[in-house]
Amino acid sequence: MELTPIKAYVADYIDDFHQQFDGVLKSKSEWLTEAVQHLATATGKQVRPLLTSLIGKLFVEDLPQKTIDAAVLLELIHTATLIHDDVIDEANTRRGVSTLNAIYDNRIAVLMGDFILSSALLKAISLQDLRVMNIISSLGRDLTEGEIKQYETADKVLLSEETYFEVIHQKTAILFMACAEIGAMSVDVSQDDIDRVRLFGEKLGYAFQIRDDIFDYYKSNDVGKPTGNDIREGKITLPLLYALQNTVSMEQEACMAILKQKHLSQEDVARLISFAVDNGGIEYATKRMQGFVDEAKALLEIYPCNEAHKYLDTLADFIVERKR
Repeated sequence: MELTPIKAYVADYIDDFHQQFDGVLKSKSEWLTEAVQHLATATGKQVRPLLTSLIGKLFVEDLPQKTIDAAVLLELIHTATLIHDDVIDEANTRRGVSTLNAIYDNRIAVLMGDFILSSALLKAISLQDLRVMNIISSLGRDLTEGEIKQYETADKVLLSEETYFEVIHQKTAILFMACAEIGAMSVDVSQDDIDRVRLFGEKLGYAFQIRDDIFDYYKSNDVGKPTGNDIREGKITLPLLYALQNTVSMEQEACMAILKQKHLSQEDVARLISFAVDNGGIEYATKRMQGFVDEAKALLEIYPCNEAHKYLDTLADFIVERKR
C-alpha cells in the first residue's frame, strides 16, 4: 500500500508544506544548509503532516494557512528528535541513508537537532495560539521522558506490558495525538471533536510504534534499516515481551539471563529474535496493532464519509501494512 492517492488529494497543501519547511530552516551556516538538503533525501513517508492535513479536511474543504504552519512545526519537532535519537543510538544509517552524526559527528548532529527544535518553537510562537504552545511545550518534555524511561526499563529488564505502553505513549503516540489535535484546532472545531481526533491520533501512534517494533525482528534488507537494534540495547518490545511472559521453559530462562547481561553479542540478539518469533510474539503484536487501528477507525464513524474520512482510513491501513 502506498500514500500516493493521499498525497494527490492534498497536493497543494504538500507543496506549501515543503516550501515552508525548507524556508524555516534557511541558515547562514554552510553545514546546516548541507544538513537540511541531506535530510530532504532521507525523509520518510511524512505520515504526520498528512495526518494533520486530513484531520483539517475532515471538517473543512479548504485548509487555512494555520494548518500548514502547524504541520511544519510538528514535523520540525519530529525531525529534531530523530537526529537526537540517531546520536543516542549511535546509528549510522536511517532508511538506508547516512545519518547526520555519521556524516559529521555527534557534537555537530546534536547542535543541528537543537537548531531545528528551536526553529519549531519559533514557528509555534508565530501561530499566536496559547493552546498550541501548551501542547508543544508538553510534547518536548514527554518525548524526552519517554526515551529516558525506555532506557530505564531496559536497564532494569522490566517485563510489563503496561510499562511498554506507557513508554510508547510518550515516545511516539503523543506526537500523533498532537498532529491530530492541532490539525483540528487549526480549523476551529468544537472541543468534543478535538478530543475525539486526539484519541484517534493516539491509537494510530500505538499502531505505528508496534509496527516499527515488529520491523526489529526482520532482516535489514527487508525493511530498509538495521534490525535487532532495540534488542541489542536491551529494549524489550512487544513481540519479545509477549514471548517472555507467556512461555515457561529453559529457553525462556536462558533468554532472561541474556537480557540481564547488558552487553549482547550478535548470537545473543539472534537467539532472542528467534525466541520471540517461535513463541507467537509477532502474531500477538500484529493482533494488538490491528486492534488499535480498528479502534481508531471506529472513532471517526460519527463523521460524514467524505474524501478526507476515506483517506484517514487509508492512512490507518498504511500504518499496519507498510514495509518500512
